[in-house]
Amino acid sequence: MEAQMENPVSPALDLKKQILSGYREYILMNGHEPPSNNTFCKELNMSEEDFYLCFNSFEQVAEAIWSDLFDQVIQTLEGNSDYAERSIREKLMSFYGEFFCQMKSYRSYVIITLEDVLSTFGSTPTGMAEMKKEFRAWVKELIEEGVRLGRVAERNKLTDTYDSLLWFQFLFLLNFWKRDKSVGFEKTEVAVEKAVILTFDLIEKNALDSALEFGKFIFQSIETK
Repeated sequence: MEAQMENPVSPALDLKKQILSGYREYILMNGHEPPSNNTFCKELNMSEEDFYLCFNSFEQVAEAIWSDLFDQVIQTLEGNSDYAERSIREKLMSFYGEFFCQMKSYRSYVIITLEDVLSTFGSTPTGMAEMKKEFRAWVKELIEEGVRLGRVAERNKLTDTYDSLLWFQFLFLLNFWKRDKSVGFEKTEVAVEKAVILTFDLIEKNALDSALEFGKFIFQSIETK
């Protein structure tokens, strides 16, 4: 018999938040998504018509949970007075710090619903397609900022793959956090720091870029003689 849940959401809250909260709670209490919209709506004392005003399916609800979480993290970061002055490396570090802080209240939901993302590394985890778009768009802005400021190496087509690289990094760290059993998720904090350092060691300008630029300059100088 399915566990019965109380409706914890005030009627004053908007319909979308009520559905998102109710969907998460249903999964936490029953270990799976509702068998039908009708069952779910009865649990929330809501008409199916109200549900369809916001979503067409439970898949869209799951997408909105991850997308809203990403939006909350970005809004929190941008609300900090010094955020705009941070380097892109610091912005990415800040993102992970805030993201995994907020994820603590989502941990049980993630453990139930998120498959091992590393086992299907080439595909997008269920419910994360919209967040993936938002994350990659945000990362592209960071990379463009870094290139403009001369901090990130412009490597032609390779530069266009940096957003994919950082998405895979995100999935790796999410999977690491899901499996992390250390107190306060201390190992995840270390993994984030080391992953970000490695990534920026690869994409920032370094000695190899300087050598290539020098070689290009010498070659062009010889050609124009």
